[in-house]
Amino acid sequence: MLARKSGRIINVASVAAFANRGSYSAAKAWQVSFSRWANTAYAGSGVKVTAVCPGFTHTEFHDRMGMDKSVAPRFLWLNAERVVREGLEDNAKGKGISIPSKRYKAITAVMRFLPAKLTSGPPRLAAKQSGSAK
Repeated sequence: MLARKSGRIINVASVAAFANRGSYSAAKAWQVSFSRWANTAYAGSGVKVTAVCPGFTHTEFHDRMGMDKSVAPRFLWLNAERVVREGLEDNAKGKGISIPSKRYKAITAVMRFLPAKLTSGPPRLAAKQSGSAK
């Protein structure tokens, strides 16, 4: 890509990158950080790097994992084609991060200012029991 002075790299991250939700969020946060760095490092070379950070998206991902899609309200679900279109548009514009939809842009903007205890979710039962004597 560098030799031909043209290329596009899309890393599929998640809005989870902006929350404190364990290893999944940590992995997605790394993708966002790396994509930001690479996009800046290769600016002017013709190579554009973007981390696409969708929220809940209608794909086979949740079905294959056997997850209940009703855990998220209908208005939070995105269409996969829209996610792809907005991600490619943002990459073409040279953006290091793409957060599809105004609703998720607003959600992630708010999450950046919330205390970690509010973005970490409810404590796990195992964590509650770990400090208790039996």
